[in-house]
This record gives sequence, structure tokens and C-alpha cells, in this order.
Amino acid sequence: MSTSERVRTFFRVNRGLLLSLIALAVAVYLSATYVRQYLAVHTRSSSSVQHLVPVVVARTTIAAMTPVTPAELTVESWPASDVPPGSFSAVTQLTGSWSLEAVQPGVPVVASDVFQPKSANILAARIAPGDMATDLPLSASDAVDGLIEPGDTVSLFTTITESSGKVVTEDFMNRVKVLAVNGSMVPSSAPTPGQGETLILALPPEQIAALLFAEQKGPITAVLDAPHSTAQPPTPYGLSQWERPTP
Repeated sequence: MSTSERVRTFFRVNRGLLLSLIALAVAVYLSATYVRQYLAVHTRSSSSVQHLVPVVVARTTIAAMTPVTPAELTVESWPASDVPPGSFSAVTQLTGSWSLEAVQPGVPVVASDVFQPKSANILAARIAPGDMATDLPLSASDAVDGLIEPGDTVSLFTTITESSGKVVTEDFMNRVKVLAVNGSMVPSSAPTPGQGETLILALPPEQIAALLFAEQKGPITAVLDAPHSTAQPPTPYGLSQWERPTP
């Protein structure tokens, strides 16, 4: 039997098997094509309807323990599934915030990264750059009957002896912000008049030196300024004014 006859005989005998294999191959091809098309359509559909939400991220590097400013922030649209817990959706939500740690550009700012000094018990966060905080113990008679509260503004008076030997009382420090009273940074819910107070004040270093020097020279009296006071410091008051009749 020749080779061609053997081939014809093989196809004749196994014709059903070959047709089944061809049909199976076609079915596999069609199935694979359908799956690819389905996945492509599903992926495009999922991408087109993916839910985006606004997220506040750092525009520039935010240093640790500094006020967070609007210029350091921007709002981006992120997939909801990628937004970390505690994120913010608007820059205004971070008004008055300070950073607890550094935040790099492009990273969402989350609640654990910031704090609010006005509600947090952190004195250092309330001190302006360049200032220092010190305490000033006063008796009730030197602290407006003990009624000065955190957030008040005071002026400080003391009596000194000038180089000429003249004794005068002068207003030597004005518009000083009171950060805390008796260890508390919030106003007392029930003020207790008639008691001494320890005021925590934030001042530039040169004024801290002046205050410490004044404490050594004589008693200091704190007087309460009116809100948004524009009163000018008076001239020192001495014996000559005392002897001058009051009109």
C-alpha cells in the first residue's frame, strides 16, 4: 500500500475524531475570544464608573510642629478605595491646625497628622515663633482680684527708682497675651475672685529679661486691657505728679 493510500485510509477511519478535534479547537478559540472581550468591556466599565472623592494632600513639605497653612495644601480627586482613613475633603477643615509630624508632598493629610492647639493641652504650640513663655506669680490684689483668664491681654506696672533717685510707677509692658492661668489654657467655668494667680505669658527674649529684672526690683501689678485696646502707655507717675493738684 502506497503512502498516499495509507493517509487516505487514516483520514477515512479517523474522520470523526478529527472533526471532533477541529470542533473543540474552534470552541476553545471562540471561548477565549469571548472571555477577552468580556474582560475588556468590564474593565472599561469599572474604570468609567469608579467613584472619585476629594482628598486634601500636601502641596509642599509640611514641617513637624508648625502651623498648617492653606498654601501648603491642595485638593485632589482620588478613588474612594485608595483614600486613607481620617483624610480631609476640604482645606477649610484644617484651619488652625498644627502638624504633629512632617508630611511629604502628594501625601494625604490625615487626622493623626495634625492637632488643634486651641483644644489640645499643648502650651508650646501656642507660642509664636521667636517668643518664649514664662510664668508670673501674682497676688489677687496684683491680678485684678484674681479674675484674669487665658486669652486676656494685660499691661504690667511696677514701681522703680530711677538713676536720679526719683521713685516712679510706670507701665513698662503693654498688650501682653495671657496664654494660661494657674496651669490651665482654658477660661475657668467658675472664677474664684480674691485668689492669687500665676500667669503664663509669651514674650520676646528681651522682654523676658526685662520682666525677670522687674520682678527682682519690686512688686508687679497686672492690669486688664480692654478688648482690642488702643490705649497708649502713660508717662511714669512720680512724686511731681503726686504733688500736682488734680483739676
